[in-house]
Amino acid sequence: ILLCTAPYSLAFQPSAAVRTHSPARASNGARLHYAKKNMNDDDVNNTPSLVSRRQIFQLATKGLVASSLLIGMPSASFAAVATRADIKRLQLGHSRVQYLLQNWDKLTTSCNNKAMSKTESIQVVRTDAGGGGFCDKNPLVVQDYLGYKSTTDPLFHADALMLRAVPLVDDSVMDEADYVDIVEQYRDKADQTSLLAYTSSWGEANPNGSKDATDDYLDQTKKVVEESEVLLRKVLKALQLEVLPPSEKTKA
Repeated sequence: ILLCTAPYSLAFQPSAAVRTHSPARASNGARLHYAKKNMNDDDVNNTPSLVSRRQIFQLATKGLVASSLLIGMPSASFAAVATRADIKRLQLGHSRVQYLLQNWDKLTTSCNNKAMSKTESIQVVRTDAGGGGFCDKNPLVVQDYLGYKSTTDPLFHADALMLRAVPLVDDSVMDEADYVDIVEQYRDKADQTSLLAYTSSWGEANPNGSKDATDDYLDQTKKVVEESEVLLRKVLKALQLEVLPPSEKTKA
């Protein structure tokens, strides 16, 4: 029971819910098991001991429901093939990531904002600003745009949605195995972004911390967000989705 539920456990941090596992990585063993199980005797006898990643994936994607059952994932959220309407979330999410990058300084800095929680007041860095006010560096806003703060965000559990969209991949752009590689890369980058943003938010509050430490982590965060945007763009291309203009909207 613990094995089946582990992929959906969440590790919570102050002001941030960080995903610690993903169906993409968890399903590797299930794909191999499902692929071998669905080969006939001749296939097994004539197949090298090391089955190629592409062969395994081609077999596994023919039975997403069976694969999800093997690893204990709810078929409604993972096995069901995504619709064209579902994957429009990825367009909106990518649009929001573009908006974040184009307005980075504005969104990660808040001046004269005193409407903060006690936790947030500890996690921001106060700097001098004109007019006798102060400015707060608030790296945690980055998590808002990568789907780590709200279940209604377009990129909430985006990697799971991307996997459900495998049957919709345009094979003239890339094959399904390469698509899944990109999904896994995106998942890793998104998780790294959330962690760096969280670390940056404590850059000055930590022992021996400083404003420079916060700025350094925030710069690192931006670089990883840029890498995430590139991967998202590749996913959109594979799914024949138009790239929307930058926008902070969460709904079409």
